[in-house]
Amino acid sequence: MMALGVLAFVVALLTSVMLHEAGHFLTARLFGMKATQFFVGFGPTLWSRHKGETEYGVKAIPAGGFVKIIGMTPLEDVAPEDKPRAFISKGGWQRFIVLVAGSTVHLLIALALFFIYLLAWPTQTHGPAAVSGVQDCVTASDAGTCANGAPAAPAKGLLQKDDVITAVDGKPVSKGGDQLIKLVGQAPPGPLTFTVQRDGATKDVTINPVVVDGQRRVGILLTDARSTTYTRVGVGAAVTGSFSMFGQTTVGSFKALGAVPHEIGRILSGDQGKRSAEDGGGAQVTSVVGVAQISGEAFQAGGVSGGIATLVLITASVNLFVGIFNLFPFLPLDGGHVAILAYEKARDRIRRRRKLPAAGPVDLTKLMPVTYGALALIVGMSMIVLYADVVNPVANPFQ
Repeated sequence: MMALGVLAFVVALLTSVMLHEAGHFLTARLFGMKATQFFVGFGPTLWSRHKGETEYGVKAIPAGGFVKIIGMTPLEDVAPEDKPRAFISKGGWQRFIVLVAGSTVHLLIALALFFIYLLAWPTQTHGPAAVSGVQDCVTASDAGTCANGAPAAPAKGLLQKDDVITAVDGKPVSKGGDQLIKLVGQAPPGPLTFTVQRDGATKDVTINPVVVDGQRRVGILLTDARSTTYTRVGVGAAVTGSFSMFGQTTVGSFKALGAVPHEIGRILSGDQGKRSAEDGGGAQVTSVVGVAQISGEAFQAGGVSGGIATLVLITASVNLFVGIFNLFPFLPLDGGHVAILAYEKARDRIRRRRKLPAAGPVDLTKLMPVTYGALALIVGMSMIVLYADVVNPVANPFQ
């Protein structure tokens, strides 16, 4: 089952790549541009065939794909007969649509997969983190009678029965009492601010947990709502839920990008602490190898149905991350080409106001050192994270 999960993720990833390139290809064809190649993979050609003016094929290294559109940059020599159909000869808005089409496809794939997941599988629902009682003192199990030397419960006099805890130090408690316990246990030493709903009002309460048997506790009992339930949703709820998941995953993608420097530093320093997919609010940095491993473990732990459900979520998250990252404004990403196009248009607008002729395309040769530097940085960081995924894999979140 492990191998099946890994293979399924590879197929899903290559399909996403193919659809990304199809976005560029179809929009280019829509605007009359000439596309001569459509390939999945890089390196030596394994198979290809010509249909019309385009060669379609598969290459040996399954690490991406590409579409060859004539005249993508001013550095390219374009035959005189092809100049009217060259990318560089088309209008700015047409070039913009072609450039962002790949990332747009990734974002649409993510949204569609979130919708399919919510519609096809029962959704996990968590009860509120509701207080059923406050103890006089704290015991090792947060229950039972007070023993000699047991510390007084920090929550006594501050929390009360039927309070619902919605956040700890500003971090939302959306997954019931189990998440509350985890947030309290993982918080740094010192007082914590509990956001509480009581009698229809919201208030903040500051509590300083005590440590009992190595665990931070505040001396409260939680209701049975700590358990989770699973329910199916209709089409309407799936639509709204898919947009909600899209927004949450977008935030998580930016958190992951922000966590990259810390993770790289941790890896280079030799820190072999267990890496968790839940670290940093789900912002754990991992490579394609790490994601494939998680997919394989999902099939191993949850069978085919559970594995496919997890694969759908993983594929949606990867597509969303790639769609966002690919729009970052530096070469060789599509966002870098969009930034150059925007600069050219803004520059020429200013020149027209000054009664000057258009300046023409940006000289890309001057940007090559920056492009190579950005590419080297991306590849270097990717290899470091990949190395970490091989020697110290992300902890299996499905066990």
